[in-house]
Amino acid sequence: MQEDKYLQKNFTDNPLDISMDRRDFLKVTGGGIFILFALWDAEALAQARGRIPTDFNAFLRIGEDGRVTCFTGKIEMGQGIITSLAMELADELDVPLDRVDMVMGDTDLCPWDRGTFGSLSTRSFGPHLRAAGAEGRRVLLELAAKSLNVPVENLVTQDGTVYDKRNKNKQITYARLAQGKKIERHIGTEVSVKDPSEFKIMHTSVLRRDAKEKVTGQAKYAADIQLPGMLYAKVVRPPSHAATLKSIDVSGAKQVPSAQVVRDGDLIAVLHKYPDVAEAARAKIKTSYDVPDSELNETTIFDHLLKVAPDGNVVTEGGDLNAGAAD
Repeated sequence: MQEDKYLQKNFTDNPLDISMDRRDFLKVTGGGIFILFALWDAEALAQARGRIPTDFNAFLRIGEDGRVTCFTGKIEMGQGIITSLAMELADELDVPLDRVDMVMGDTDLCPWDRGTFGSLSTRSFGPHLRAAGAEGRRVLLELAAKSLNVPVENLVTQDGTVYDKRNKNKQITYARLAQGKKIERHIGTEVSVKDPSEFKIMHTSVLRRDAKEKVTGQAKYAADIQLPGMLYAKVVRPPSHAATLKSIDVSGAKQVPSAQVVRDGDLIAVLHKYPDVAEAARAKIKTSYDVPDSELNETTIFDHLLKVAPDGNVVTEGGDLNAGAAD
C-alpha cells in the first residue's frame, strides 16, 4: 500500500516521528467527497500514542461511483455494527443500504481508534457518524445547487440522487457530483441530523451483513487466521500465586515433532504450528513447585478480598438515595 511505504520511509528517516497529514493519508483512497470527523481530542491522543493522523479518527467517502464508504477503526465482533452503522449512514445520506460499505479495522486504510469496547460504538461513534452523513448530504446539496442552477432550499435527496422538488426531471446523481473532485470537510458544530420520524431504514429489520458467512461457516475468526511462519504458544502455569519453580523436565515436549520449548526464567512455553499439538507437548512437561500454605478457599476468599481491597476513589457523587427510594 502507498500508506505503508510512506510510513516505512518516514519511520526510517525519523523513528520518533510517524505523523502523517490528512492529505498523505487520503492519497490511497482516490477522488470523491470526504467528511472527516473526530470522536475525541485526536491531537492529544496522537501526541500520547504516536499515531496518525492528528486531526480525525474516522471518515466517510462519497465516491465517484456513487458508493458511500465509512472508514473506521471500530470492528465488528458480533454486536452487529457492520450493519447498524451502515443503516445510520444510509439514512442520513439518503442512499440505498446496499450502496454503503463499511471498512472497519483495516490498518492500511482506517485511522487509529482507541478500540471497540464498552458498548461505545453505537452510542458514542453513531452520533458522530450520523453528523458526518448529514454534512455529506449538505455538501451534495450545495454542489447540486450550482450544477442544476437551483436554490438549495428547492432541492431534495433520494436514493443517491438530488432533484428539484418542483421538477423531478431536473436531477443529478451523487456519483456525477463527486466525479473529478477531491473535497474534504470536517463536520461542524451546527450540523443537524434527521429526526427519527424521517428515518426510512433505521427503524426497519434487515438481515445482518455477515449472517450468511456465519451460518455457513465461511466467516473467519481469530482462531481461523494462519499467517506464514505463525506459531501458537502454550504457557506452563504455576499451580497458585507465589508458587516458585523447583525443577522442570522438558524432554518429553522436545520429542514432539516441530515443537519448540522456550524458557525465560520461570516462564516456560511450547510453540507449534498447531494449537492442539502445542497443548499436547506442554502436557508432557514435568514440573515441581514450592507452593506456599494458604488459608484461602471458597468460603474465606470474599472476606480476604474485602480486607486487601484499596481505599475507594469517588469519581463523582450526586443525588439522594433516600429521595430516590421515596420517589
